[in-house]
Amino acid sequence: MAELNIRWQTVETITTKSTKDVVVTGEESSTKKVESKELSLKWGKQPVIVYVCDEAAGCEGFDKLEEVVLKDEKVALGMKGFKTVKMHPDHAEVDALLAGKGKSLPRMLLVDPTKMKVKVLEKGKLKASSLYSAMKQVSGKVYKEKLDKVVKSHIKLLTEQDQLVNAKKVLNDKAGRLAGETGKSAEKDKEELKKESAEVDAKLAELKKKVKELWTLTPKASKKKAA
Repeated sequence: MAELNIRWQTVETITTKSTKDVVVTGEESSTKKVESKELSLKWGKQPVIVYVCDEAAGCEGFDKLEEVVLKDEKVALGMKGFKTVKMHPDHAEVDALLAGKGKSLPRMLLVDPTKMKVKVLEKGKLKASSLYSAMKQVSGKVYKEKLDKVVKSHIKLLTEQDQLVNAKKVLNDKAGRLAGETGKSAEKDKEELKKESAEVDAKLAELKKKVKELWTLTPKASKKKAA
């Protein structure tokens, strides 16, 4: 199911150092950019999940993580509330925020952008229940909406979507059987199927809109919905 696919972006770093204007005095005063010691995430205040593994060399436990943990319905859907990235362990080790955070491979690093803190999940903690629990904790520090409530609402929408997709398949099958038939009765049936099919398409489009709105989460520091 496409909704359960996690979109990973491969990166070499997740942090950046901000700059600030400094006034230089002298005969002619000027302003120049100076690098600040304060770190920030490349994606602003969005929480981040970093998947650290050397896929080329192989990681013990990689298959279980990929086929079991990351395919858990709640985990996969909950990832929509995070920026999801993959990093090679060598890159993670030199990142200003991630250096020294965990040793085992594979491992998951959950970053809270409000306090720039990192939660490490590795070895025995790399279970679907542990990962989802950590995701709820980190998300709760950033967004007003409860991650678990949003995920459960999405699961309900997926159930509705499955029902509509099945209904669409039935209508398409009927239309296929009627394709070669002629006469008033057949034409009437074709028009009816066309109408019913359009109604199902409209409901599917509405569901897609609801999912998008569902995952438009509100940062705690903001009064408006995040884009």
